[in-house]
Amino acid sequence: MSLKDAIAVERARKREAEEAARRPFEAAYAQLKALYQQIREDEDLRDALRGEVELLDNELQIDPGPILMRILVDKAGDFSMTYEIKSPVNPVVKPVTVATIPDIEAAIARLLVEYDDHD
Repeated sequence: MSLKDAIAVERARKREAEEAARRPFEAAYAQLKALYQQIREDEDLRDALRGEVELLDNELQIDPGPILMRILVDKAGDFSMTYEIKSPVNPVVKPVTVATIPDIEAAIARLLVEYDDHD
């Protein structure tokens, strides 16, 4: 094998490794984006959320008023979730343990009911 061929082989291996490393993120991001699309396309669901919903890069934000939920997907394809209890003086950010979209959906539902200010 010539040096030129060896360089081409190494470049191909590097590209393949980079693509393999991106796959978990891309799969998780596709799931997060599908959740966002589900919310955007379902008027009843949007009404139930009672707030703004945005997908910004790799972060889904849901802002129903008294809290702000943030769901992120990292480069490894793992989800993380936090919510901020809004306060002009001392806002509090709390983590929520999630691993899957069903976990995220359950956490969103629980937080919406817990912080519902429309009773």
